[in-house]
Amino acid sequence: MDIDRISYIFGSFARRRQSQEVVFSSKRKSVDTSKIWHERSKSSPLNTKRSLQSPRGKPAIGSPIEEAKFRCPLCKNPYFEPRVLPCLHSFCLRCLEDLEKNNFATWNETELNGTKANNVQPRKTTFATLGDPNHASEDRPKRAMCCPTCGNLGEIPNGGVRHLTPNYSIQHQMVLATLNSKSTHLLCDLCVTDVAATSRCMDCAISFCTECEQLHLRQKSSAIHSVLSLEAAREKGITKIRKQVMCMVHPELELALFCSTCYQVICTECALLTHRAHMCESVSKVAKSHIVSLRMAANKAKALVEKSAMDTSVLSTTSKRIEADCAKIQCEVERFIEDYIRSIEEHKSNLLEQIRQLREEKMQQVVEEKLKLQKKIRDARDIAYFLDDLLSDGSDVEVLSFIKPIIEKIEGCDNLEPSPELKYSDSIQFLPEESVKDTKSSRNIYGVLTTQNISAEHCRINTKDLENLRVGKKVNVRLETKDSKEHPLERGGETVTAEIRHREAGVSRSLIVNVDDNRDGTYGVSFIPDVAAKLALIIKVNGEHIQGSPFPITVRSLKPHHGTFHCCSFCSSAGSKEATCGCEGKMPGGYKGCGHGHEGHPGRRHWSCCGNVVEHSECGRSRSNSHYQFTL
Repeated sequence: MDIDRISYIFGSFARRRQSQEVVFSSKRKSVDTSKIWHERSKSSPLNTKRSLQSPRGKPAIGSPIEEAKFRCPLCKNPYFEPRVLPCLHSFCLRCLEDLEKNNFATWNETELNGTKANNVQPRKTTFATLGDPNHASEDRPKRAMCCPTCGNLGEIPNGGVRHLTPNYSIQHQMVLATLNSKSTHLLCDLCVTDVAATSRCMDCAISFCTECEQLHLRQKSSAIHSVLSLEAAREKGITKIRKQVMCMVHPELELALFCSTCYQVICTECALLTHRAHMCESVSKVAKSHIVSLRMAANKAKALVEKSAMDTSVLSTTSKRIEADCAKIQCEVERFIEDYIRSIEEHKSNLLEQIRQLREEKMQQVVEEKLKLQKKIRDARDIAYFLDDLLSDGSDVEVLSFIKPIIEKIEGCDNLEPSPELKYSDSIQFLPEESVKDTKSSRNIYGVLTTQNISAEHCRINTKDLENLRVGKKVNVRLETKDSKEHPLERGGETVTAEIRHREAGVSRSLIVNVDDNRDGTYGVSFIPDVAAKLALIIKVNGEHIQGSPFPITVRSLKPHHGTFHCCSFCSSAGSKEATCGCEGKMPGGYKGCGHGHEGHPGRRHWSCCGNVVEHSECGRSRSNSHYQFTL
C-alpha cells in the first residue's frame, strides 16, 4: 500500500526537514525496514518496500486493502489522496489528474501554467483547497468533468482537480485502519529522531517512545491521561486522531471561518484579503445549523432509498401482473378463435399481434419507470452513505466543506422526495361478444381487443331531456360513455345503474328506472314520473357517478284531475245510468258510463275525467268538456 507520506498529514506536528534523515541515518538502520513504519504525525505510513498485510489480531477497523470502500473505483488500488467530485463520488487524485489531462487538453495553457506557478510553494497539508483565491475566481471559464461512476457533469475548480475537496472520512478511516494494523510500526511523535513508538495516549492521540511516555505522565495536565501500550491500544481500538485542517494559501493558519457568501471554509487571513465584504462566521457557530439540516437530509435519503426499493418491488410485481393479464387474454382469444374455421385464422393472428404490441408498450413503460427509480436509489444511497461517514467522523470544518455539493446533489435528486404512488391501469380488455367491423369474412366474427377503459366522470347525458317533465309522461335520456381521454366507446357491456330519489327529507318512495344497452357505447335511461315533486336522477357506471350526477329534476302537473279515481262509473255512482267516464267505456242497458268487464273498460282503476290509469298524473282533458261528476 503506497501512501504518500506528505499528503496524509493532518497537521498535528510540523514535519522534520529531509536533511535530518542524513544526521540520524544510523538510528534508522536499527529499525526493521521490512515492516511498515508510520510517521509521527499519526496520519499515514511511510513508503514501504512491500504491501500492507492484513493484521493477525482483531483490529478495531479492517485493513484498507481488504475493504472495497478504501479502494478507488478507477484504479482498484487503495485511495491515494482521495478527492470528492460535486456528485459526491470519490477517486484518487492521480486518477482524476489523468482524466483531467485527457479531457481538458484544450484548456488554456497560460491558465494552466499560472495555476502551476501558484502551487509551487511547499505546504503542510492537502486539505487547504477552499481558501485558494483561484478557487473563488469568477473571471475564469467554467470547466466540468464527467463522473466515471454516475456520468453526471461536475464543475471543476479553476485550479484543477487538485483543488477539489479531499474525502476526509475515507482518509480518517484509512489512517485509523493503518494505526490499528499490527504490521504498522509507529514512530514517536515527540522525538526529533526516528524512535519507534511503544505506547499511545488515547486522550491526546499521540504516540510515544518509552522516555516520552514517562515525561508525558509527569506533567500535571496529562498525568491522568489514558496511556496504553501499542498492543493494548490496538486491542482496544484506536479511534481518535488529531484533525486539523490548515489553509493552503496560508499554511500556518487553521481554517476556522465559514464564508456564507461563497460557501467556503477559510482562515482569518483569507477573510481579510479575498473575502473582505463577505459574510463570514466562526465554523462552530455555522456548523450547528447546517449539521442539523444535513442529518435530516441523511435520514430523508435513507427513507427515500427504502421507499424507492419498495417501489421497485411493486414494479416487478406489476410486470408479472401485466404478463399474467396478457397471457390470460391471449388464452381467451385462442379458445374463442378455435371455435371458428379457417376463415377466421387471419383474425386470430391479428388479435395476437395486437396483444404483443400492447405488451411491448406497457413493458416499455415499466422499464422506463424502473430505470428512473434505480437512478433515484443510486443517488439517494450515495447521499445517505456519504453523509453517514461525513457526519459520524467529520469535524465541523469537514462537514461544512461539503455543504454546497451536498445541497446541489439533494436538489438534483428532487429534494429527496419519494416518487408518486405507482399505479397500473387494467386497460387491456378482450370483448368476445363484440362483433368485428370491416372484416373481409362473410361470417359475423366476434371478439375484439380494446385499450379503452370507461371513465364515469367523462360519461354524460343531455340535460335538456330532463326539462319540462310532466307526471305520467315517459322520460327518455341517452347516456354516452367515454374513456379518460373523452373518446367515445363503441361497445357496450358496462354496468350502468339508475335510480330516482325524492329531494324532500323524509320521502322514501321508489320509482322504476329502466336502462337499455344499445351495444354501441350508448345506453337508454327511461322512467315515468308518477308524482309532481322535486326529484334527483342518479346514474352510475360501474358504481361511480357520471358527470353531473345526481341530476336535479322537477316534475310538474299543470292540468290537475277534476274527476274521480275509480274502478268504474257504475260503482262510483251507485249504479246511476247518467254517470259518464273519460275512459269512454259503456255498459249495456242504457248506462252512459263504464263497468267492470265491459267494452272500453281499461281493466284497472282510472280517472273518470280523462281515463288516465296513473293516479298521480296530468289530466288529459280540459274543464270545458262536460262530464258527469259524482261525489260521494
